[in-house]
Amino acid sequence: MNAPLVRLEARRISYTYPDAAGRGEPFRLQPLSFAVHAGELLAVVGPNGSGKSTLLKLVSGLLMPETGAVLLDGRPLATLNLRARARQVAVVQQESPLFFPISVLAFVLQGRYTYLHPLGFESEDDVRIARQVMATTRTGHFAHRLVQELSGGEKQRVLLARALAQQPKLLLLDEPTLHLDIAYQVELLRLVRSLARKEHYGVVLVTHELNLAGEFADRALLLHQGRLVRAGALAEVFARELLEEIFQTELDVFIHPETGRPRVVVHAAAATETGGEPPSKLSPPQ
Repeated sequence: MNAPLVRLEARRISYTYPDAAGRGEPFRLQPLSFAVHAGELLAVVGPNGSGKSTLLKLVSGLLMPETGAVLLDGRPLATLNLRARARQVAVVQQESPLFFPISVLAFVLQGRYTYLHPLGFESEDDVRIARQVMATTRTGHFAHRLVQELSGGEKQRVLLARALAQQPKLLLLDEPTLHLDIAYQVELLRLVRSLARKEHYGVVLVTHELNLAGEFADRALLLHQGRLVRAGALAEVFARELLEEIFQTELDVFIHPETGRPRVVVHAAAATETGGEPPSKLSPPQ
């Protein structure tokens, strides 16, 4: 059996933000390495300020590594021009500011920008692909509505459709479920995981939601203060003692008896001491 294709490979990449204001030590993402295979969803988790968004910017090409290299299908990202990069890497951000009213179909067609005719006109093929990804993301029925009129969950699916219209090999998601109700969170990530396996995308998901990462990811990276603390199988990364040390709170980690995937629960006493509402604590499976 052939080994799965490596879509993304990061080799000892690092980055330091300049301390322009001279107020203290600049943030540095320490050298780290990892790979993402075709059909795989890799979650990047860690506290705020751990370097998750910086890592995503490096593998998208928005930032160039201070050291090391990023490879897409074995080719250095630095050798690709903007058009070639946009045809291989798609990014779904937390927010996508809109400065004028635009229909959903026109918005999704923006994902075809690098394929357009030199005069900027969409071809029949561009429209066909746009409508195809809209059908896949279940956004086709509001093609002519304005994006500004959509709910949060609907808008996130439209953002995903625009990214898929690029026909990428690598899909990067930066907190895509932020501010969404749990039903929309599950729906979106279930769709992403299904598409990754069907279309052989490599997916990198940056999230602060540990339980969403535990439910939908194949593997995970745990970052803290610019360092890669642990990488690998979910059972290795979601170790209770490790998570308690990184997140500085008392936790329980259970394995769901049906899915075999980790669940992270904050101790009720710890939540009360920090001013939060104590959650209903799950009973560990017998």
